[in-house]
Amino acid sequence: MDGRKRLGTRERLEMKELFHNSRPAENVRRGDILRGKVYNIIESGAFVITDEGYIGFIHEHEQPHPLKKDMVVEGRVTYVRPDGRVNLSLRPLKEYSRVADAEKILEYLRKRKGAMPFTDNSPPEVIRDRFGISKSAFKRALGKLLKDGLVAEEEGWIVLKGENRP
Repeated sequence: MDGRKRLGTRERLEMKELFHNSRPAENVRRGDILRGKVYNIIESGAFVITDEGYIGFIHEHEQPHPLKKDMVVEGRVTYVRPDGRVNLSLRPLKEYSRVADAEKILEYLRKRKGAMPFTDNSPPEVIRDRFGISKSAFKRALGKLLKDGLVAEEEGWIVLKGENRP
């Protein structure tokens, strides 16, 4: 057994009908926002059928929270495949998430009396486990905080500066 859930007869028929009624994404560009309903979840992500009838896939790393079957989601197109299917992301663009990620780091620092042992040299797994973001997202957010003068790096620790200290 390969770990996939076996579909019942009704589910197989629903899936077959869904594929039969779907259509290729035409005039869809990267960055477009599409709304759709989750119809299947697998280990690596979730499949959606958009309001327009396109089949989309949301990789597990593009989901800020686990998805459930029949959830309605709104995602940003990251790739239009040659077969007309689309890849979607539920995460905000880097430019916007950098601010939210910086807030997560500040909140964590405040809870820890203004200091943390995590820097841009910390392992990616540790960053993902602690903050729920990728190491590159952590580095962008930390860079913003350093540039804005809100934090400093001291002896391998990140510390809040000045009036930001608790």
